[in-house]
Amino acid sequence: MKINLVLLTLCMLVHTSLLAQTNELQRSIPEAEGVPSEAVITLFDSLTALPHTDIHSVIVLRHGKVIGEIYPTPFAPEYRHTMYSCSKTFVGAAVGLAIADNRLRLTDRVVSFFPEQLPDSVSENLSNITVRHLLTMTSGITPDWNMRNVCTNWLSTFLAKPVKTPGVQFEYDSISTYVLSAIIQKVTGMTLLDYLKLKLFNPMNIKEVAWEISPEGIHTGGWGLHIQSESLAKFGLLLLNQGKWKGKQLLSSSWIKQMTSKQMEAGDEDYGYQMWLCDYPGAVRADGALGQYVLIMPKEDMVVVITECTLINGRFASLQEESSVLYSSELCAELLYFCIERFGSSVC
Repeated sequence: MKINLVLLTLCMLVHTSLLAQTNELQRSIPEAEGVPSEAVITLFDSLTALPHTDIHSVIVLRHGKVIGEIYPTPFAPEYRHTMYSCSKTFVGAAVGLAIADNRLRLTDRVVSFFPEQLPDSVSENLSNITVRHLLTMTSGITPDWNMRNVCTNWLSTFLAKPVKTPGVQFEYDSISTYVLSAIIQKVTGMTLLDYLKLKLFNPMNIKEVAWEISPEGIHTGGWGLHIQSESLAKFGLLLLNQGKWKGKQLLSSSWIKQMTSKQMEAGDEDYGYQMWLCDYPGAVRADGALGQYVLIMPKEDMVVVITECTLINGRFASLQEESSVLYSSELCAELLYFCIERFGSSVC
């Protein structure tokens, strides 16, 4: 009986610990924050009606308060979600923290951090790759998406590849972000996750977080972050509020401005430091495969978080009759304002 009681108590403690990471952000009703409830409901209905899509969570915030959220069964607020390339934006934040700590500079050359991982012959182009080139996906190294599946020495394999002139061509590559994670570990003496815990996560009471680790003992960086949806909302608010959390400056506002400003053209869109600029004016986003998003809209003082599994990718699509819905949540800022405009209202 005593053993069962102890086990029951432990289970309750674990459950309480998980719940302690949710419902920390203030809740409000949409109208109190200048948004029609019908618009938020239509947003949720439109997302859950998307074909080939399973919505796992959606959180809408305005003025720092949650004004709507859903967790369709079987998902729940306390569950952590894999974020795929949304992870990159957290790495971008870590680089900014290391720069503020005078451990790192944008102009630092990547080869200087890994002398033991370099090929026998170091080309001029390889020598010229900087931290900034990794941040902007312009290293000059052609992405090899299968590399991490066929070898265990990711750093030396990456650095041994042919290098075009750095800083010229945008080529999206998760291994570039992995190298940033390795640099953070090198200059801080801590893993990427431990450094973020020290600088951001602990002060923001983000405890339920994990990150996948490479065969080299380095957090994968460009993918592999597992985190709760409300913690994503906290991170979105940190970026929205220029690095301030409860009155304390955790991340430099000047760095956030650089992260969220155009640094490189990337096809039809623009890229900052490890995050994307949206088509919707002023909006930026962290963006992960299969529909993971943290959308920040400074002008409207809004954050939208979406976790899901979607197999579609597109914009607006006109359906039968006069009904029009968003075919993908890739730019959910557009969807939110589509909903608001549909009711003849605007945020105020």
